[in-house]
Parts: sequence; C-alpha cells; structure tokens
Amino acid sequence: MKIDSPIPTLKGWLDTQSDDQLSIILKNRPDTVLPLPPNLGSLAARLQLRASVVRAVLKLNALELAVLEAAAKIGAELHPVAAPEVVEHVQNAFGEQTPSSQDCLNAISTLKNYALLYGDEQLMIAQETMSALPVHWTLLPELNDHGLSEEHVRESVDKLSERHRKLLGTLAASGGFGLTRDAAIDADPTRPIPQLLAAGLLARVDEQTVRLPALVRRVIEGREQLPAQVRPIPYSADPGADDTGIAAGLEVVRHMRLLIDALSHLPAPTLKVGALGVRVISRLSKELDLNEHDVARLCGLGVASGLLRRGVPDPLPTDDEGGDYIAPTPIADDWMEADLAAQLGTLMAGWWKQNFASWRVGEADEKDKPIHVLSKSSIIESLPDTRAKILSSLTRVSPDELHADLAFHYPLAASRMNPDTIAHVLEEASWIGAFAQGVTTAGQALVAGDDPAEVITAPAPVENFIVQGDFTIMVPGPLTPAMQKTMDSIAFLESSGLASVYRLSEKSIRHALDLGLTTPEILEFLSTHSLTELPQSVGYLLSDIARKHGTLRGGPALSYIRSDDPALLHSAVEAGVDVALRQIAPTVAIAQAPLLQVITVLRKAGFQPVAEDGEGASLNVAPAPARIPAAAPTPKPTVLDEGRVQAAVKAIKRENSAAQGTVSEQPTLAVLQAAVRGQKTVTLGFVDKQGIAVHRVVKPLTVNAGQVDAVDETTGAVHRFMLHRITEVIVDN
Repeated sequence: MKIDSPIPTLKGWLDTQSDDQLSIILKNRPDTVLPLPPNLGSLAARLQLRASVVRAVLKLNALELAVLEAAAKIGAELHPVAAPEVVEHVQNAFGEQTPSSQDCLNAISTLKNYALLYGDEQLMIAQETMSALPVHWTLLPELNDHGLSEEHVRESVDKLSERHRKLLGTLAASGGFGLTRDAAIDADPTRPIPQLLAAGLLARVDEQTVRLPALVRRVIEGREQLPAQVRPIPYSADPGADDTGIAAGLEVVRHMRLLIDALSHLPAPTLKVGALGVRVISRLSKELDLNEHDVARLCGLGVASGLLRRGVPDPLPTDDEGGDYIAPTPIADDWMEADLAAQLGTLMAGWWKQNFASWRVGEADEKDKPIHVLSKSSIIESLPDTRAKILSSLTRVSPDELHADLAFHYPLAASRMNPDTIAHVLEEASWIGAFAQGVTTAGQALVAGDDPAEVITAPAPVENFIVQGDFTIMVPGPLTPAMQKTMDSIAFLESSGLASVYRLSEKSIRHALDLGLTTPEILEFLSTHSLTELPQSVGYLLSDIARKHGTLRGGPALSYIRSDDPALLHSAVEAGVDVALRQIAPTVAIAQAPLLQVITVLRKAGFQPVAEDGEGASLNVAPAPARIPAAAPTPKPTVLDEGRVQAAVKAIKRENSAAQGTVSEQPTLAVLQAAVRGQKTVTLGFVDKQGIAVHRVVKPLTVNAGQVDAVDETTGAVHRFMLHRITEVIVDN
C-alpha cells in the first residue's frame, strides 16, 4: 500500500548509521536480534513491533518520556520536527523542574539509541511508540483548550448537575468524541452541550462534533496527575549496616532449617489448588514457634530457593490420602550442610526472584474467597521486577525519597506500583537482610546481578557457650550446623541475633529424649562446649527428667514393650488397643505393629517410651526424611554479549547490501492513529463500494476494529471508512 508522502522512514535512517550506533541499538533492544534479522528492513520492522516497543519504553526515565511526548505534541509522528523545537517545548512545560537544554539533548540521544526517535537534524517518532504508552499517559502539565488549570476544572466539575456529569462520563467512556447538533455556534445556549462548551469543559471540533479535553477527562475519571519528576533526585542513600543485615538474614536461615526439619518428618498436604491450607500453616506456626505470616514467608522463600517443592514425597506419610505435599528436595540436604554464607546467599537469591506475595495471604481474592499460602492468587508476576527497581532506587536515595526516585527512573512502572506493595517489599528486604538503614553489601550484589554469597562475610561459627544456673545458655555467635541442630533439640530460643540466648526446660529436654538423645549425650554436649563448669541445677534437671523418661522400653520384635513397673505397663497396654498391645508377662507386652507406630501411639496417650535394641541401647527409630525430587534447572537465557552484537551488525549489513527492494513506507494505520492523536487533517484516497477511486479531505476521530471515523472538512458530516479500502494517506502540513 503506498503512502503519498515524502516522510523519512526508520529503515532509511538505520541505513545511514555506523556499526557502533547499530550495536548500541541492538544492545538496547536485544529482543529484535534473535533470531538474526535478514536485513535492515526486517530489523526496522521488528523495532516497530508493539511488543518490542513496550519493552523499550519501560526502560525510559521521566525526562526521556517527556521529550518523547513533546515531540509527539508538535507532530513528530506525522512529519519531521527539529530538535530545538522539542527542547523548547519541554522547557516551556515545566517550572522549577525545568531540565537543561543539554539534558534534553541527552534524552533525545537516548531515544535514538533505542530507535524510538530517528533522524539527524530532523526527528521523527518510530511507529507504535506512542501507542505503546498507557492510555491517556502524559507527563507534560495539562491545560484544557481554554487554558484553565486543573484546580479550576475540578471546581467546575464539582458544581455540575448530575445530567451534565453523566454526559461528560459518557464521552469519557466512548473515546472522548461525540456527535451532536448542539455543537454549532448558534445552538441554544440553555442546552447542556453549549453550556459545557462555554465553561471550557468541552471543545468544539466542528458544527457537529465535540471533544472532551484530556484534563477534563482525567478529572471525570478520578485519575490523579502523575508527579512529573523530570530531574534526577540528588544522592541521599545511607550505607547499609551489614552486621544488622547479616544478623537478620541468619535468623531466616535458622527458621528455614527448622521448617525443613518439620517438613522432612511430616510433609504438608496441599489443597486441590496446590496451596497450603489454614490448618497446615497453624500447625507449622506452633511447631516452629513463629507467627503465621512468617511461616507463609518461609514457605514461599523455600519454594523459590528450590529447597521445597510440591509433589509426591518419598517415603509417603502414613496417613497419605493420594494428594500432593510440600516437602524438602534433595537440594535442601546440601543446603543444610553448607556454610552460613552459602545458606544465606541461596535464600537471598531465591527471595530476589520469587513472585509469591506473602502479605496477600488471608485477603479476599476475585471470588471473595480467602487467599491461601502458595495459591495462584498470592502470585504477583511483576513482583521480581518491582523488587529490583525498589532496591535499585534505594542504592541512590533514602526511603523518604524513594517514590520520587522511582517516578524519575521508572515512571511507567512506578505509576502502577501499589504503595502497600512497596511497603511490604521494604519490610521483606529488612527481614532477609538486603536492607538495614541502607542497602547492604549483599543487597547491592543482588541489584548488580552478582551472587550475594560471594560478598556475605558471615561471622565464624562458635563451638562454645556459657550454661548458667537459671537454665539459660548464652551463645556468643552462630553455631556450626551440627551444634545448631543439637541445640534446637535440647533448648528453646529466647533471644535471637548473632549472639543468642537459649533456655533449657523440662519440655525441651523431653523433646530431645524423644528424638533419641540420651541423658549422658546431652550432659556430654553441654559439658564439652560450656566455657564454664556446668551448674549443678542443670545436672539435677536432667537427672529428674531421666527418671521419668524411658521407664517404658520398646524393641523391634514386631514389637515389644517392657517396663520394670508392672502397673505402668498395664496402663500402657490399655492405651495400646489400636496397635494390639498385649501383656505377656508382668514386665513385658508385645504388639502386632511396627515399633515406631507403637511408640507414637503411647506418646500420644501421655506415656514417654523410648526405643532400644537387643542389648538395651537406645535406638533412633525416626523415619527417613521425606523428599520430593528437585525441579530441573531453568535454562539461562541467551546473553547478547559484545561479540554477538558485532557479529549481528556485520551479518545484517552484509545481507542488506545484497538484498533488492525499496524502502518500507509508513503504513496507513500508523499514520491515521497519529493523525487522531495530533488532531491533523488528512486527504484519504480510498475505493468506494462501486470500485471507484475517491479522495476526501477529513479529520480522523477514531481508528479501531478496522474502521476509521472521520469528519468531512467540507460538509461537517462524519463518515466511516473501512481500513482495507484506503489506498493512500496524505498528511496536511
């Protein structure tokens, strides 16, 4: 289709660019390179695809978008404009924030590097660029056609009657244009349309058409004017407190170890939708002594880090009902044995890419049902990108300046960020140790795309602690993984941090004995690692509990229970009906069930049996930890390095030199859409229903669904043209 206009094209401009300039464009627009375009015409077409343009404009800062908007306002979509005109338009639009001429020229250069603007002295906007922006997007300050301010427009709209407001609302919902007989200059001034025209809330297009100004439309729709932050925010970021960040992160590491242990012994059954139900989260909350929100965070973090996964574990739980579970993967075993820096680095990397929004758990979804942990409704696909932009801003500015910095560097993304989401991301960054007064060294590694484990300097594990007479244990630093596991078994944490405090109690020691530890083993652990002599009160506590614990003895003879106390054994037999426990001697009973099952039943009944081997030594009869196979690693995306870029440029130019053909021309659709935005008059060449070629001077109003509605400049009538019948478009300058 021919467009009768000497308008420069993007392909023609690319043809004149140096290899270095083409390399810059390809690096900025890598999605247009793979697979390799055969020539510059194909490259130009890819650079103007809507999906590619959307990716490009999302990378622009506010000044670059403002320059683009200014160029469009003075007609750069339809005809070339001079760079000084664009700069002048931008500078006239802003007051105290007026950017310098050099900043504006730098923005123009950046837009050329993204191939969104092209040309040398005369500039044009590449097709689809303005269409790729959100509907009604604007950064330049708005005035309506009568020069009224936003405050005045809001006051005028507030004073309108319901009938007038409804009319403006209808126009806003239908595209902003309307046909009416009351648009004529001599129309009855008591009618709504003439009244709105006189008030400056409508603009007259012609005798039969009115237009809703953008400012009035925004006020009617209740949209706020975006903050036009077109100058960068001065640097104000404080250095991160690495010690505080590491302490917070290591606490998350400790909780993750506890979660992995809990799910190893009893995998969490999922709901039909793959989420974790309220009862499961409540059970884990009690078992880990954490609030349910932190449990939700840990579950999402574990899945994102590859330590946990949904599937069928091996071995299956004894009460398996055939559904899926959340359980550790074999990666968790390696993680549990790794050093603290590697453990924290793994969790930070998982947090950086996870899209699970734990704060949404418990809220109502679209169907007014509560959102569960790991459900689809708890997923925000854009969360990793939002997290990266927020932390990147915090490397430059303080939290007080965060919103302004986001508005400058990422205006399109910032306009869609929920303030609550920003607050929750900051809270999580502090929780994981990526932010503490400022972005920590590990957080900066995440922003830079590096492995945080390589920069984390976790304190060296300690092997000694102080056991005190009040049953508290003072630990001056992080313990080794093996010691930490033992400590978590015998004592409960009272105070966390790089230095922590644990407390021994009857309940904690019973827990250790249930796990298979013996009183001598506990005493040896405490005596060996205590920097001071073990207080007598601790020894008395252990001895007292040991006398009560293990008076029932069980063996694997499928299976038996023995006790030196016949009355106690008799009570145990009465409680062991479910496992067919039968007394065969005053001090011995047998059961037709595995020993683990017998011991579990008796413990639930309030007894405290332990397992023993044939010689009376204690046995650890805990089942093997449940595991779900790890997911296959995600293939890394192809990186467009400098060598590949240069090779691509040479190949494109070589093929372009050999190709035959003419320069691609402006497509009809793009020209008409630009004419609508710029309110330009065009001459349409089209074929009517009888096949006769016709030309008509019109002002396009709307372009959609393959149709063009336009006002005939000579008659004032509105005509509809089918896009496929249009043969040429001539833009009136």
